[in-house]
Amino acid sequence: MLRITLHDSSRELRFKLEGKLSGPWVRELRQCWLTADSASQGRGTVVDLQDIDFVDSEGQALLAEMHRHGVRLVACTPLIRSLVEEVCGAPCCGTVEEKRAHAHDAFLRSHTTGPDSRAV
Repeated sequence: MLRITLHDSSRELRFKLEGKLSGPWVRELRQCWLTADSASQGRGTVVDLQDIDFVDSEGQALLAEMHRHGVRLVACTPLIRSLVEEVCGAPCCGTVEEKRAHAHDAFLRSHTTGPDSRAV
């Protein structure tokens, strides 16, 4: 099952997806995108994948097509980030990344938390 919520603002057209992007839901998203895109009038389009937990090959193909048409793909989980990188053909392409700690902070954590601890 896939839930598609459309957030339409003056700056962007955002599709918030929740669930699984697979099977008949891929066609549903394609139809929603094509219909909404025809009325977006130059605004950016974003697909928010933060609550997606599965994407089949058809879903991946649709995301790749959307990316080629300028749609920004937003992902947070490692699995979906990896999928977006594969779809876009570039690392960190269009994804929202967590803030990275400075190298100095990672060094301090690794040396103050004990020999068996790892810096994240």
